[in-house]
Amino acid sequence: MYKINQKETKVEIELAIDAKEWEEGVQKVYETSKSKFNVVGFRKGHAPRKVIEQTYGDNVFFEDTVQYFLDKTLNEALNEKPELEPVAMPTTEFESFTPENGLKAKILFEIVPDFKLCEYKGAKIKVHSVEVSDEDVDHYIKHFLDSHAEYNPVEREVKTGDIAVIDFKGFIGDVAFEGGEGKAYPLEIGSHSFIDTFEDQLVGHKKGEKVDVSVTFPENYGSQELAGKKALFKVEIQEVKEKSLPELNDKFVADTTEFETVEEYRKSVFAHIQDMKNKDSENEIQHNIRHYLIDNTNVQIPEIMVENQVEGDMARMQQSLDAYRLTVEQYLASMGTTKEEYLKIAKERCLESLKASYIYRKVLEENKITLSPAEIREAAKGLASQEEIARKENELLLEKLYKHLKEAVEIEYVKD
Repeated sequence: MYKINQKETKVEIELAIDAKEWEEGVQKVYETSKSKFNVVGFRKGHAPRKVIEQTYGDNVFFEDTVQYFLDKTLNEALNEKPELEPVAMPTTEFESFTPENGLKAKILFEIVPDFKLCEYKGAKIKVHSVEVSDEDVDHYIKHFLDSHAEYNPVEREVKTGDIAVIDFKGFIGDVAFEGGEGKAYPLEIGSHSFIDTFEDQLVGHKKGEKVDVSVTFPENYGSQELAGKKALFKVEIQEVKEKSLPELNDKFVADTTEFETVEEYRKSVFAHIQDMKNKDSENEIQHNIRHYLIDNTNVQIPEIMVENQVEGDMARMQQSLDAYRLTVEQYLASMGTTKEEYLKIAKERCLESLKASYIYRKVLEENKITLSPAEIREAAKGLASQEEIARKENELLLEKLYKHLKEAVEIEYVKD
């Protein structure tokens, strides 16, 4: 006999087994486990219960009987109320047990309680415009021309856009630091590939000049030894090279692309950008709908669920790092962050993911969105494992979900 108590995410099942039920339970456990016992004078699996208890002790079936009733009670409770789906392994509190009075205990676990889905039909979802402008095409072509630029040596001061070929050595105080030295390094001025105002301080100097460059490393710099520190770089300019862009004409297009004319090339660039914008727009629509649902639906996710998912992610990260003999802390330090900062972000990410998962499930259930037998058969074609089939089925179901959500809301395209 049991009683279910629920308070928000926490569920408690009070279990009371009287002496008669307990005896029946012990007998069932004996019947299913007697083959495990070896008793002198009896074939294996044929020793009477009393003989086994005399040989192995009166409590030989105790733990298995307790587990039998815990499993039985939990299964019956979940059959009665399937919405009480545990999000983590249930725990048990024992109150009392005697052969005369039976067993009293509590089964404790947490759930995601039922919730009301927000009204999303007709909601306005803003996304960036997919319109391709002439400026978009020109910007793309500029990068293409940059990739074919020539750099010719010049005898003048360094300007933004030039390549300055430099030797450099960095110091913290009077001590040179590891990784702060380079020879004949081609630095594009204005690329911001070096920290702080390093590149700006070379502008106006000529080949052969020696320049002291003072910078401050960012607080979140990958190396903790350098983060936030002031440094001095001794720099010598070996050469200055000026960027020369090719002329965009039919000959250049024919020599460097599959097209013959500038007009054909611009049309292909336009189509490429349009395709990319359309794909980006679909991702943005899904992202913004997802956040609309999360922001407007009150779904409570138990903390234990978030913690378990974060712990799993951290364990998988450590497993990947084992091959490089790195700890999670060492890896995160190299990325310019700490374990505490990473865990904070990871918890937020996992909480959002779990909320979205339950909300999507609710949308599927309320709108009876499922895969037909034919779709399930089609999903299984050419796939060997059940895991692959399940993944494919999930992909198809998500496609149906996104299609439903996109049709249900109003998409508003806005210009940047």
